[in-house]
Amino acid sequence: MTNLRPLLEALAARATRPRWDPIAFAGGHGPQLAFVTDPSPYQHVMCARQSGKTWGDDFILGRNADENPRSVGLFLGLKGTGVKVSNWVPIWKQGLCERHGIPDDWHNETTMITTWPNGSRVMFGGTDDLSNVKKFLGNSLRNHGIVIIDEAQDQPPGVLKYILNTLLVPMLGPTTKIIQSGVLPDVPAGPFYERAHPQALDGEQCKCKGWRHHEWGRAANVHTPEAMAKLRDHMREHNLTIDDPQIQRDWYMRRVWDLSATAYRYSRERNGYKAEVPAWLETVDWEHGIAFAAMPHEGIDQFTIGIDPGGSDRTSIVVWGWGEHTHEIQHVAEWATPRDTPVPLSEIASTLSVFVDKYPTDDIYWDPGSGSLEIDTFGTDYGIPLVRAANKSDFPGQVRRVNDLLTKGWLRVMIGSALEEDYQRARFDQEARAKGTWRWSSQWHPDPSEAARYGLQGYWASYTEPAVPKPIEEQKRERWAKKQRRVQAAKAGTRDIADDEELLIGDLLE
Repeated sequence: MTNLRPLLEALAARATRPRWDPIAFAGGHGPQLAFVTDPSPYQHVMCARQSGKTWGDDFILGRNADENPRSVGLFLGLKGTGVKVSNWVPIWKQGLCERHGIPDDWHNETTMITTWPNGSRVMFGGTDDLSNVKKFLGNSLRNHGIVIIDEAQDQPPGVLKYILNTLLVPMLGPTTKIIQSGVLPDVPAGPFYERAHPQALDGEQCKCKGWRHHEWGRAANVHTPEAMAKLRDHMREHNLTIDDPQIQRDWYMRRVWDLSATAYRYSRERNGYKAEVPAWLETVDWEHGIAFAAMPHEGIDQFTIGIDPGGSDRTSIVVWGWGEHTHEIQHVAEWATPRDTPVPLSEIASTLSVFVDKYPTDDIYWDPGSGSLEIDTFGTDYGIPLVRAANKSDFPGQVRRVNDLLTKGWLRVMIGSALEEDYQRARFDQEARAKGTWRWSSQWHPDPSEAARYGLQGYWASYTEPAVPKPIEEQKRERWAKKQRRVQAAKAGTRDIADDEELLIGDLLE
């Protein structure tokens, strides 16, 4: 016979504890109440910081564990250590569990797991320790399981993709709930931001049937009534108004973007363009990669190519076009693979040969990594001997030069391309910068933009400013002087053929 004593004890204990009441929890915070009571299996919550989002996340986990025996709940931040400091102790244990009568002996400090007498468990961890997460999850999400991926705006896309498309898929059931939780990013790019329904991104109510979207700003957080008074004091002290972009962004979730937050000063309005796609693009088998291509704009007749072979990152090839009589540098083609895709040299060579055929050039630059063997192999095995090693010695200087071209509006990038996404998301590692070194942030490694940076070396080495036409009167004086030299040469029995040809052309033009 089944031992019912633990279950009866759990029910008795639950009867003496405060219930996880969403209405009492929200306390008049309408957007938060809508979020914590939403039954949708896939949810997307995007808020400003200090707006009550994480409290809502944890409440959902606690209520679910209390009401659904043997359920599993998981909260994943960026790093387990950060989750412990910012959530496990202050919000989960002290803020919610104490309020709902959860005794200390239900918590395991080492594993950050809270276990209910009814068999339910809630775990907190980081995506930096997925091996431990996999052991915890097992195959037990089918019974009212909940997974919350927090700081989703900063999660590496490869990690998000792996969790959502590989790790969780075999564990899902009809009562499973997946929540992506994060803040409004600094720039309008990335898989988390783009997960929201387009209507929601425009500030309208989300009505989609996929990822149900929720959002609110700091001004909506009724749990911090003193916050608005502090905001008024802050505006008065710093002579700000409610229309200040940062206030609109943090407090009211207005889509105000900070281009200075990223390494590149890309603006879609200034630098983006919609490509006229050539017909040949669809006739090529691009194997592991995704290709973009465009018809060259007027005046674009010279090309340069950069290659970043990737390894564990994306393998990328980027083609730039430019001309002697235009300032525009046009992003005319690219090819990029997913991360962690093994790409043989033969595939890079076949892709490169297509681009060289369509955009003829011998300006090709390759990131050689630790040596030049691959470059030599290209020359002997694939008949492309003109590939040169990219100059990587002035990394910050090259980024500044790219930014100069971007802010001038000369650099034009295909909208929707992998290069555009890099320009929108790449950031420097601020801890490294504080120590005087330059490297990319681990949150987003910009592979196509690295290939683009290498390829631009061909432009920097060859481009000259278009000559400014001389005034008509000055041209006439120069032709008259050359005529006089021709007369004197004829008298002396000599002749300047170059002068004859130039004067003939000038006479025809007049």
